Amino acid sequence: MSDSIHATVPETIAANVQYLANSTQRGCGCSYEIYQDTFSQRVDALLATTEDSTAKAAILNVAREFDYVTRAELSAMREDWMDDGACRHGLDPDCCPLGCGDL
Repeated sequence: MSDSIHATVPETIAANVQYLANSTQRGCGCSYEIYQDTFSQRVDALLATTEDSTAKAAILNVAREFDYVTRAELSAMREDWMDDGACRHGLDPDCCPLGCGDL
């Protein structure tokens, strides 16, 4: 993470987002698309428990560095993937670790 983030974001926020990114990466099956979806959901859950608008902005700022996307952005990406024949996770359905080809 860049030093400029640490200068503008309280270390606890940066550390929490870093933890979310690291724990998500370990559980995503080496799929960037699954990582991005899961990480973004976890950030959204964190945002839902945060009332301070300044803290929310700081969380989003740090989360974008770890490839956070909004639900609307993810929905648009999914539509593009599915138009190209991929599953909702952005992968060939027969190779999706979440079993999309088995449905």
